[in-house]
Order: sequence, then structure tokens, then C-alpha cells
Amino acid sequence: MNAQNVLDIEGIGISFGGINALTGVSFSVGHGEICGLIGPNGAGKTTLFNCITRVYEPTVGTIRFQGADLLAMRPHRIVGAGIARTFQNLALFPSMSVLENTMSGASALGHTGFVSAMLGLPASRRAHRQVRHHAWELLERLDLVDVALEDADGLPFGTLKRVELARALIARPQLLLLDEPAGGLTHSEVDELGVLIKDLSRSLGFSVLLVEHHMGLVMGISDSVVALDFGRVLAQGAPREVQENPDVVASYLGTAAA
Repeated sequence: MNAQNVLDIEGIGISFGGINALTGVSFSVGHGEICGLIGPNGAGKTTLFNCITRVYEPTVGTIRFQGADLLAMRPHRIVGAGIARTFQNLALFPSMSVLENTMSGASALGHTGFVSAMLGLPASRRAHRQVRHHAWELLERLDLVDVALEDADGLPFGTLKRVELARALIARPQLLLLDEPAGGLTHSEVDELGVLIKDLSRSLGFSVLLVEHHMGLVMGISDSVVALDFGRVLAQGAPREVQENPDVVASYLGTAAA
């Protein structure tokens, strides 16, 4: 375990029905680093995310988060420990406002006390006010104040992507897992997203593990890149090194560019 790393993945393997989804996957994410995770569909990227967030139980290997054994942690403790996640498919509450959706991301921390606040318990009311204040701050940073009181249902897709990002950030993560955040966005929205992720990571002090097919985004904002193929690490290193790796070009980038 390197003290400079927020996440250390060592020899992770998992299989489903006799098929190896991940085999001997090892890499690290440093404090404050943006690490891109690339590979064709079925390479194991989302499976790895599910191992980190304890949705899946790896067959072998270890995952350490800030030195602690993540695999010994109960799944519902993950967010409170400092790991937040967005999803490939939006998982917002359509009939709730943007503000309420953002605040809901703090519920996994176990101290928001929405029900208790409604019952009038002082400590819960204070916690609720603190979460609401933090939510407004995030909505301001993500340029969502104008739609804060509107229901999520019917808002533009690019706006909803930022709402989901706000919901993840309200938990004050040390590590943010982004699962295809650029999916469905226009080119200009992708560019804006890249600037936003870098700015938030630096100013709020969290690391990012980014799964994304948009190579311009990955290579433009990542400090390091890990390429997976058939559940194995094909290459890892600086963005340009991975982008120019012949095996990566042959298995993924060449096909994607065709």
C-alpha cells in the first residue's frame, strides 16, 4: 500500500457461471488523481466498479481504500467511508426536485434525518439544514440554481447528468466513480463536463475513477489510464502511452476509430 494512493486494487478476479469477468486486475489511483478506465463493452469496467462498491464479491484479490480493507466493509458503509458513484443509466427520482434529488445523495451517510426532521427533532433539523445548505452550494457550482426547484422529470439530459453529479458530490467523497458520464451528451457538453470534473476534483480534493468511451474526454483530463480487455489489464500508464500502445489500438481504439 502506497501512502500516496487513495485506492489500491491487487489481483482482483471474479467469475459468473464459469466465465471470468475479471482476472488478476491490479492498479492504483493516487490522491487527487483522475484515472481513466477504458476498454470495449464487456471488458469488465462496470464489474470492477461493482466490486469496489461491494455490489459484487470478488473471488480473489484485495481492494484497499485509504489503507483500509474495502472488502471487509459492509456495502452500506461504502458511501460513508468516502466513495460515491454515478451510474451509466440515470437513477434520479423524476417526481422530486433537483434540490431534493441532490439532497437524497446524503441519505447514505446516515445522518440526514429527513423523517426525524419532519417530526421536529432539533438535531435532525440541524442536520437537514446543513445538507440543504451544502446542496445549494453544489447546485451553484454546477450551474443548476435556476432549475433547483423544478422536478427532474422533463429536464434536458445534459442537465440531469449534472444533477446526478451533484447528488454524488453531496456525500463529500474522497473517491468519485464516474460510469460513462459523457454518454448522450453533445460535443460541447462533453467539453464542459471535462473542465467541470477537473475543476471539482482539484478544488474539492477528491480522486476520480472514470469509465468512459469518449476518448477525447478520457485522454484530455486523466492523469493515468488503465485499459481492460476480456477482464484483464491490457495496458496502464500516462494517457499518451496507453493511447499509443499497439495492443490497445488493436483491441479497442482502432476498432472505435473505424
